[in-house]
Amino acid sequence: MNFNGAVVVAGAGAAGMAAAIAAARAGGNVVLLEKDTACGGTMTNSLIHTIGGLYDGDGDFINEGLPVELAERLLDADSSTHQRKIGRTWTLSVNPAVYQQITQAWVSEEKNICFLPDTVINHVSVENNTITSLKLSVSGELCGVELPLAVIDTTGCADVIRSIDRNLAMEGDPPPLAALIFQLNNMPSEMMAFPGNVALLRKIRRAAAEGKIPEQCAHAWIDKGVTGNEAYVKLSVRLDTNWRDPSVQAALVKKTRIARDALLDYITSLPGLGDVTPGETGALGIRDGGRFYGDYQLSVDDVRSLEKFKDCACKCCWPIEYWDSDTGVELEYLESGGYYEIPLRALRVRGYTNLWGAGKCLSADRLAQASARVIGSCWAMGQSVGYAVVGQ
Repeated sequence: MNFNGAVVVAGAGAAGMAAAIAAARAGGNVVLLEKDTACGGTMTNSLIHTIGGLYDGDGDFINEGLPVELAERLLDADSSTHQRKIGRTWTLSVNPAVYQQITQAWVSEEKNICFLPDTVINHVSVENNTITSLKLSVSGELCGVELPLAVIDTTGCADVIRSIDRNLAMEGDPPPLAALIFQLNNMPSEMMAFPGNVALLRKIRRAAAEGKIPEQCAHAWIDKGVTGNEAYVKLSVRLDTNWRDPSVQAALVKKTRIARDALLDYITSLPGLGDVTPGETGALGIRDGGRFYGDYQLSVDDVRSLEKFKDCACKCCWPIEYWDSDTGVELEYLESGGYYEIPLRALRVRGYTNLWGAGKCLSADRLAQASARVIGSCWAMGQSVGYAVVGQ
């Protein structure tokens, strides 16, 4: 396998797929790396069923190009996909499995993209602040890339950037709550609308306070699914500073699955809910797995003041949605009708000529990231970087 001179994109989630597609359409030869077996990223792995960041406050697309094409492909593929307003925000409600199928097919049809699943980067060589080569393991087979045109870290946790230079990774912020999401089927529709949904949540909180179910269930979040008899349940997971350790993550998931099972038993014991059955359970969803230092750091002041930049990469208007480990979700809406911009400089790694990052790991403080991290914005960020690295 010869990938010399290619654009290397690490991570086939929202930002990674967008970066790969944009770079390929601009004429670059692209290698899209993914440690898992398929495209999709957090959306599919963690069972996210609402895409935020595609629309402005009026429900119109906030960014042009690939985010619009994504929505159109999803709407065409499944009649249950639909635009939905939640609070003061607009989202696209979509089955995570449909998202994966459509995006996987999309990547496959782009002739200039070579998708490599089950792939990890073993080593990165740097000379004069330029990435000169990478060593890869592709399903256990070793290969390399010499003189990559660019390397784009879209792992969501700045894993590649951190492996090159730990000083480029932002450390020290307490990690926000993670989430474990699971589906419920045969959920009566009246339990997904007011006042039934509120009554159900109150019962769950009371049961947790009385010790009938684990305390972790006290802040469970339940949302209606894409179809009428489907619900998604989100359990919050507190992360320690050593959460990256695989054994620590495994222990957290095991504990949370015990809480999931207890909550399911409790729900099915309630009148009218005996026919509810469990669906899929997602992987642990990490909202902020680490960010990098770019040529610019997006700040919460930029977000609140609706800052604009000459080197605008994309527009965003999602609220600051921070999941604090002690107080839970803290939601701060932006000025009605307004938006801020993410500069391209916040996606270019400080001090390097051909190293970039996009998506959840962008160069931003923790509160700015809590707004910019949503999937629609990640698609828009990836698109801008993909075009930028091939000179478009």
